[in-house]
Amino acid sequence: MAREHHLSERVQFADTDMAGIVHFAQFFRYMERVEHDFFRSLGCSIWDGNNAVAPEDRVGWPRVHASCDYRSPLRFEDCFTMHLKVVDVSARSIRYEIDFTTSDGRLCAKGALVAACVARDASGVMRSVLIPERFRQLLQ
Repeated sequence: MAREHHLSERVQFADTDMAGIVHFAQFFRYMERVEHDFFRSLGCSIWDGNNAVAPEDRVGWPRVHASCDYRSPLRFEDCFTMHLKVVDVSARSIRYEIDFTTSDGRLCAKGALVAACVARDASGVMRSVLIPERFRQLLQ
């Protein structure tokens, strides 16, 4: 799988704890941010509600796994890059790995996400579905 995406940011004060270090939970927000930016770079959105996709063709991407291993503190005003790599596209899910590095190349954290492709059935219940071809082509 060769799909990769980069997003650079600067640590905001609101992202940190009293010591000026990024709070561990913020990394999960960062992972979601780079995932959404990746979808936009492909010309689509993580949410089909804002576009011309027919309601019966709309899918969602809830996370079914999220993890993060912390290597080195990321601090207030550090510039850092999130490097997202698509490591697997199965019939019904996408698996990502995300590295967080500072502008000087220091690895701060390694994250992983798995997003399932789902749609609502006639009763409104979310069910796992095959990834639509319109997404599969963009992800390959």
